[in-house]
Amino acid sequence: MRHTFTIFRWEIKKIMNNWRRTLVIFLMPAVIMLVALNVFPLLINYLSTGHLQSRPVLVVNAPESFQEFARTSSKSELYDFSFVSSSEWRLLEKEYGGYHGDLSRKWPLVLAFTAQDADGFRMDFDAAVSEYYIEVAYDLAPDDLYAEVDVYYDAGSFTNYTQAETFILNIKESYSDFLFEKLGEVYKETGGGRRFDIDAFNPYTFIMKNRANANTGAARTIPGILILLMYYCVYSLSGEIMAASRESGFLTKVYLTPIPEISLLSGKMLTVVVVSTISSMLTYFLLFLSSWINHSNSAFSLLPFGLFLTPTQLLYCFLTLLVTSFLMCALCFGIVFKIRRMEDVLMNLQIPLVLLVFEFFGMMFRPSQSLPLEFMLPVHNAIMLIRDIFLGHFQMKNLAITLLINGMLTVVLVALCIKNTDGMIHISQGGTDDTGNPRK
Repeated sequence: MRHTFTIFRWEIKKIMNNWRRTLVIFLMPAVIMLVALNVFPLLINYLSTGHLQSRPVLVVNAPESFQEFARTSSKSELYDFSFVSSSEWRLLEKEYGGYHGDLSRKWPLVLAFTAQDADGFRMDFDAAVSEYYIEVAYDLAPDDLYAEVDVYYDAGSFTNYTQAETFILNIKESYSDFLFEKLGEVYKETGGGRRFDIDAFNPYTFIMKNRANANTGAARTIPGILILLMYYCVYSLSGEIMAASRESGFLTKVYLTPIPEISLLSGKMLTVVVVSTISSMLTYFLLFLSSWINHSNSAFSLLPFGLFLTPTQLLYCFLTLLVTSFLMCALCFGIVFKIRRMEDVLMNLQIPLVLLVFEFFGMMFRPSQSLPLEFMLPVHNAIMLIRDIFLGHFQMKNLAITLLINGMLTVVLVALCIKNTDGMIHISQGGTDDTGNPRK
């Protein structure tokens, strides 16, 4: 045990002595992924609409209140509004062959205002809302007024659907408040107003109210990011402190010292696990901070506003990442011990990285919940467990299965590494066969 911690301290000191290397290991992958997450919604928005930031919206029969709202509201800055009358809208439909033709590609969202009086005749939208507030203020018998705002989009397009849902969330409540302040003066003068809500002043209530939506969005990407970047860290360190050290002959010299092979192996493995786990948690911390400054709330945002996990949920994530890090480290060490040529080692270490990239993109567009059988699959079960934690579907039995499966496989791989500790010895090119393995 003493030799294990000696090796561990020595390896950590080597990493920390080079600040550039430390920065690359701990921060660079997370920063690159953070940039990618923020660029992704802009790219998708440009591919789908031809615009980088603002999304085009066609507004039919816009009342003066909405035109003013579009000029002054911060929410409306996310959209590029084009205003047309009913007659102009009919001409556009005729020109483009209906909304579900080219018109829906030019304007994925159409916002239409309609209002009718008690006799069924058309009237101004603002006038109908003002009359409604007057009737409520003076307890008059309400007329059969009709005022409606409709959002049209191509329901067959997932892109248009997500844009429409986000648009409704962004505009509906804020425009409703704007209408009340603009047209509800009579109602306020007679003593009407909004109900006092004490929870509106409680930041904890605000967080808990919004965290469900934020965590649901984050469940698509963050579990895959944490596992992907953790393996990248494990693979990089394993290649450096094991394969590269063996290639240079330095590991062979240490191996031939009185230090027990098991202590040498466990010390280096502990180094990789500690550094990769810390790097993964640091990545989560950066994603957490970034989520709280992401105010765009784009439909395609991979990092929605308000990401938040409770301390207990963070503990479950930490345990999952820690055990999975041991498994990844044992796998990488096993590859290094089994294969001699440095080129082949690096190629084989990169195979799981490629698979995790496919796993990451698969999770982004996966709508279904986790299946019980998935928790039997090593590494994949860690992604699914963290995903369930974000979604609020966590079950203690799934945590136990995940830790047990990954832990048992780690023990098997470590046992194979101990059995093949001669893999630490560097063998010159003349002492190997055509496959790179030592000649017998």
